[in-house]
Amino acid sequence: MFKRAEAMMTLVFLVGGIVGFTPTETRAAGANLTINPGFEQNLSGWSNWGGVSVVTSPVSGGAKAARMGPGESGAGQIVEGVGPNGSYVLSGSGAVSNSNEIAIIGVDLMDANGAKLPNGKFELRFNGGSYTKKSLAFTTVPGTAKIQIYIYKNPNAGGYAYTDDISLSSVLNDLPNGVKAMWVWDLADTATAAKRGEMINFSLTKGVNLLYLYTGNALVTYPDRYRALIALAHANGIRVEALDGQSDWVRSANHGYPLERIRQVMSYNDASAANERFDGIHHDNEPHTLPDWETNKQSLGFDYVELARKSVGLLRSGGSPMTYSGDIPFWYETVTITYAGAAKELYKHVLDAMDYVTLMDYRDYAEGADGIIQNGANEIAYGRTLGKKVVLGVETYDVPGNPEYVTFYQEGEAFMNAELAKVNAYYAASPSYAGYAVHYYTTYKTMRP
Repeated sequence: MFKRAEAMMTLVFLVGGIVGFTPTETRAAGANLTINPGFEQNLSGWSNWGGVSVVTSPVSGGAKAARMGPGESGAGQIVEGVGPNGSYVLSGSGAVSNSNEIAIIGVDLMDANGAKLPNGKFELRFNGGSYTKKSLAFTTVPGTAKIQIYIYKNPNAGGYAYTDDISLSSVLNDLPNGVKAMWVWDLADTATAAKRGEMINFSLTKGVNLLYLYTGNALVTYPDRYRALIALAHANGIRVEALDGQSDWVRSANHGYPLERIRQVMSYNDASAANERFDGIHHDNEPHTLPDWETNKQSLGFDYVELARKSVGLLRSGGSPMTYSGDIPFWYETVTITYAGAAKELYKHVLDAMDYVTLMDYRDYAEGADGIIQNGANEIAYGRTLGKKVVLGVETYDVPGNPEYVTFYQEGEAFMNAELAKVNAYYAASPSYAGYAVHYYTTYKTMRP
């Protein structure tokens, strides 16, 4: 039956033409790249290959859905402006009129000429009598320039197949360059409308366009506070990621705790409007602060990487387009561990696992030995080989017991801005340098000018 499906879809692609869509270069976080995903505008945006109609019952969401049948049926659309090594999540809902039918929501990866690429087909299949939702994650293969989204039903038993609420979302390419991030750790900063407004106004004044916003268990207790803040941030072009973390979470026996926190964020997003949702999850789990780090680096490093992979896997298996990132110190390049049979520096294993990283590049000068630029060089170079981004973090807190050179607290904001301008200028041409992050809101606000 797949040979017939391939022949049909190839024919209509060449003869009938597909409605194209060229998204903007920097896509909104988790933006659905599908035109008319719920068929509320009938088949607008879709090319009907034959046998597809729009019905008002049964539907999964909204007022309408696509019905295919009783014979072989399908429709599709093209997303352009994509490239290789991009991470995407495909999701949708489907149902059939009898158990012998199969409803398919799928994608074909194509080259610039519209030819389908080997290993470039990914499908969701449905054979239940009532709507179910499914998701899958995939990475675009070498040569990808377009993605064809399609719905399809084989001839089978002469019944009907239904699809609804189709989504194709970008993940890894979501983080743009030109990032200025800021950690926000104090729950009180989200508590009132005045506090939320103060945070957003401060961010706009300083050019902050990404917030690492602490959640903890407060997301369950006070979800409306986060909805209000994120909606306000998004209205002002500011991305928001859920910040959490604890060093002992890294131990394999404790992985259930951070994974449950991720589920809480996913549930929050599912229950919130599109403009109220988190764009990513950002965990600050620092195994090097554990008391047995010096004697147990291999085991703790392994568990740390394993937790990162589990976290990304949880997001992808749940159909979430959120990025997963974390904070690592620059000196992880001096620690080598073995993971999955490969012995290499810990920062490489972490970058392999996460969507991007924020480097705790805590120095108060940009240039020279042990400066911000030098300490971020290896991570940015490795990120370029993976097509992943690195954010360089700096400190404004007067860290007890640490030397003055780890923070800009003593020098003040003007000096910090001048040094960060040097960092930006140096890495301006590097595609893996996303920008920098300031730790953290409470002390950034009180820096002397």
